Amino acid sequence: MTRGLMGRNGRAVSSPPPGPRTDRSPRAADRRGGVTVLALVALAVAAAIATTMLRSALLARRGLRAEHDLRQVERLLVAAADRTLARHLDGEPVAWRQDLAPGDVAGSGSARLTVTLTSAPVPAVAIVVEYPLEGPLTIRRSRTVVLPTRSVSSPEEPRP
Repeated sequence: MTRGLMGRNGRAVSSPPPGPRTDRSPRAADRRGGVTVLALVALAVAAAIATTMLRSALLARRGLRAEHDLRQVERLLVAAADRTLARHLDGEPVAWRQDLAPGDVAGSGSARLTVTLTSAPVPAVAIVVEYPLEGPLTIRRSRTVVLPTRSVSSPEEPRP
């Protein structure tokens, strides 16, 4: 004789029928709903943290790009001033304009260098650099450079 499960009072206990339970208490349903709400809140907090991290990374990248562009403009200003000075000392015209392709510039955009004579009492030039020419924001910087006066003197004769 097979003996079934016995309860506390000694009577046989039958196993519940297969399938979903229908005799759940309201407390169990409240607990399950609370866990679902807690999981949704945790998911929302994690999404907010991830969004904040992504936004700060994008802002940092934009800041680094702007800093790089500003440094590139300063380098181009110095190079244009050096070239203008060399042209002036060689007796060539100092007013010039040059468009640089993106491959010629250490960056992602093209640049425009413009050098014009100023109407100052001393010989001077105005140097204007625009970089990058593509995109929504172009940085434009200018500098006035006073040119040295060229003396027309004969070279010294070597002494024996």
